[in-house]
Amino acid sequence: MYVYGRQPVLEALHSKYRVKSVFLAKESTGRAIGLIERACRNKQIRLIKKTKNDLQKYVGPVVHQGAVAEIEFQPFLTDESFHKLVEEIENPFLLVLDHIQDTHNMGAILRTAEIVGVHCVIVPEKGSAPLNATVAKTSAGALFYNTFFQTENLEVILQRLTESNISIFAAQPHDGTIIYHANFKQGTAIVIGSEDKGVRKNLLKYCNNSIKIPQFGKVNSLNASVSTAVILYEVVRQRNFAN
Repeated sequence: MYVYGRQPVLEALHSKYRVKSVFLAKESTGRAIGLIERACRNKQIRLIKKTKNDLQKYVGPVVHQGAVAEIEFQPFLTDESFHKLVEEIENPFLLVLDHIQDTHNMGAILRTAEIVGVHCVIVPEKGSAPLNATVAKTSAGALFYNTFFQTENLEVILQRLTESNISIFAAQPHDGTIIYHANFKQGTAIVIGSEDKGVRKNLLKYCNNSIKIPQFGKVNSLNASVSTAVILYEVVRQRNFAN
């Protein structure tokens, strides 16, 4: 996979994934470029200088900021590793993304998920935005630090999580318990649905509770990435700053 942008390339170099090659525009300068060059030297990664137009051939018509990297990106846990994670971590903090299809929304969500310490992001095999270069860019490279589990059947996974004493909360725009009244201190999975349809009805029956963000304005609702950030930080508040 080719990723672009100075910050995503730098984060790729610092992550656990193998970076095969880095391509920098000949005329590119600045602190981030210097850090990329240093990381390539330290890790003995091939660094190639090309024209800006040449870099465009790798990533297409995007703003690449003079930095492109080729990375071996295989982010998904095995079924065994995922369930080991759920069983061994005390009070798991999980995020389930039900048909988030916009790559910019996905990137923004993953950026928040990484910084708040979500243990694993669960996505379906079909109907979800691909974890591609656009997501890497919009997540500012946080994509490379998230842990992912991909499943062909979210219903089965939610049922297994329930059996593992994980409380499952479906985010709804106008229905359910206000997030400040919910209890996220124990093992928790937050389910976020697509902006147009929300959490699918077939998944709601596997959720212990529906939660909502209080709204006082006239606009119908927050978008998926902003809603996710608000909810995830309430989990952080309850677990770390309750007093």
